Amino acid sequence: MKAKEVMMPNPIALSVTETLKEAAEIFSKQDIDKIFIVNDIEQVVGAFSKKNLFQAIQEDRSLETNIIEFMDTQIRCIYEEEDVSTIFEKSQEVFPIINYKDKLIGVLYKQELLKAYNKKLTIITEHLNTILNSTNNGIIAIDKDLSISFFNKAAGELLEVDYNKILGKNIYEIVPNSRLPYVLENRVKEIGKIMHYNEKKILTNRTPIIYEHQVIGAIAVFQDRTDYNQLLAKLEEEKNANNILNTILEMAYDGIVVIDKEGYITMMSKAYTKFLGVEHKEVIGKHVTEIIQNTRLHIVLKTGRAEVADLQKINGNYMIASRIPIIKDGEVTGAVGKILFRDIQDLNLLHKRITKMDQELAHYKREWKNANRAYYSFSDIIGESEAIQRAKSLAERASYSMSNVLLLGESGTGKEIFAHAIHQKSKRCQFPFVKVNCAAIPRELLESELFGYEGGSFTGAQKKGKIGKFQAADGGTIFLDEIGDMPLQMQAKLLRVLQEKEIEKIGSTNTQKIDIRVIAATNQDLEDLVKKGKFRSDLFYRLNVLTIQIPALRERKGDISILVQYFLDKICNEMGKYIENISEEAMVCLQNYNWPGNIRELENVLERAVNIMDKELIIQTKHLPKEIVNNGQIESDQVISLRERIEEAEKQAIIQALKATRGNKSKAARLLEISRACLYEKMRKYQL
Repeated sequence: MKAKEVMMPNPIALSVTETLKEAAEIFSKQDIDKIFIVNDIEQVVGAFSKKNLFQAIQEDRSLETNIIEFMDTQIRCIYEEEDVSTIFEKSQEVFPIINYKDKLIGVLYKQELLKAYNKKLTIITEHLNTILNSTNNGIIAIDKDLSISFFNKAAGELLEVDYNKILGKNIYEIVPNSRLPYVLENRVKEIGKIMHYNEKKILTNRTPIIYEHQVIGAIAVFQDRTDYNQLLAKLEEEKNANNILNTILEMAYDGIVVIDKEGYITMMSKAYTKFLGVEHKEVIGKHVTEIIQNTRLHIVLKTGRAEVADLQKINGNYMIASRIPIIKDGEVTGAVGKILFRDIQDLNLLHKRITKMDQELAHYKREWKNANRAYYSFSDIIGESEAIQRAKSLAERASYSMSNVLLLGESGTGKEIFAHAIHQKSKRCQFPFVKVNCAAIPRELLESELFGYEGGSFTGAQKKGKIGKFQAADGGTIFLDEIGDMPLQMQAKLLRVLQEKEIEKIGSTNTQKIDIRVIAATNQDLEDLVKKGKFRSDLFYRLNVLTIQIPALRERKGDISILVQYFLDKICNEMGKYIENISEEAMVCLQNYNWPGNIRELENVLERAVNIMDKELIIQTKHLPKEIVNNGQIESDQVISLRERIEEAEKQAIIQALKATRGNKSKAARLLEISRACLYEKMRKYQL
């Protein structure tokens, strides 16, 4: 049963921009326990329940709090064409239904699905009873207490009783000499037995009914011997025909297989079973797709069209295959397949060429995939300071969106790691992540690198042409690093790509549609570049949708000790060295240095220190560069202004209040005995 058949359409949903207030209003008006959260293109990114609302109330959070702070992200979505039979294995009670564009179109409750299944079961039972009552064979079933649980119309006619009044009676009341109780007790089958009843000879098959290794009843299927004799004559005719066909198949050297209209194997030549390495008795009755690799016989059944002299790969070798449908009275009743593997030496050259092409293709696919994937996740962003946690939280929210992202920050702050992490957590994570350094590519080559070119479009161009970075990133994310260094001419072309979602190769007259997300990064002030005419304002506004400011290391000096330990572990593992720790004096120098090169400079300094150490286990100040040691020395007579002392005290008081209230700004303001607006103003001032 498909999800779209049982879902409730037009579900209630909230945007990622909504607050706890909107959710509370919906819960008060609607008899529902869960609301699904969607992004700006109606894709499900989470769910918000009454339990989540109660959690927010317990934490005394403001109703203006964004809903995504409390939403559940571990939500199993069901596609509208998906079979819903597996949802009972999930602990989830409510499922969002999405279309092929991942947009929310409905909701499905387990309880409603059970009702649908019950209704379907009732219909199936009625249909089954109709079918069983329409057959010419008599059918009797008993339960373990010997009571008749099923008795069809044909059984009533053969036994000359009213079949409507039989259910629930003991089997011996209807058939005194019945052997169904014997079959039930001894768990044995009796096939093709003759029963005498009212001067009739009745052919019957008796079988125990077994469920979960327990016998719960027995069933008999029977018919008049006259019909049986007619059936024997027909079977004898078919047996003779089958013997002739089997003799022909045994003599055939080529692989021959015959299937019925359902795709199940009825015949197979001895040569074919030997080639496949299977026993003849094992393949008869199996579906052709279970036995023959890459078969298309079941497709020929559907199309009714013959496929002659086609290449088919079986057991690692290419064969010549022909597939012919069997048509009777205008209807496809089966199909015959033939594989030529007697003289494959003529195909050796073709086989080697195809094998080599397969190997080369697999190699290039692996290389391309390794070169165009994201390596880092949010767990690789190290730091506990308020500044880095704020940037990290905003980046995680951005990963749920499909909008463009602009990363701002000084050189060495980790903008590329943020780009990797956003892609890794987005819905595009299974598709390419292509990196482009706009400052590293010569201006005259930038267009061909980004958009590609057709073969022979300029001197030195490859004959086969080349795809560009945007085409390589189709379906995924392209990371444009140092976007501020892109020439104005290329900025215009990039703007067109962002607006039209299409590219045009050099030397081509056609455009190609692409589906990408752009993450751009720069260490420059783009607004200042716009004022100076060095960056297009329309491109700036197109990129400046979700902007994330990544703090410099000097703005998060509380993270230096954590970063030092992280980098030391990483460097020592790579270099095979053991460093026990870093001295307090050296750590003070590192914390007092301004780090113009940010985290990248810190890592380089630590790597240099590990390299120049001899047998020492502790990094000392002598292992650090001179400019860091001199800058980091604390002078005993150093005096700072009273204003600076007061500001530092204010900053530390705010940090302590926020820690004590776990980030609750309303409670923090009350502890500090200042207004909430004043708290926000001071947090902006101190960049908290």
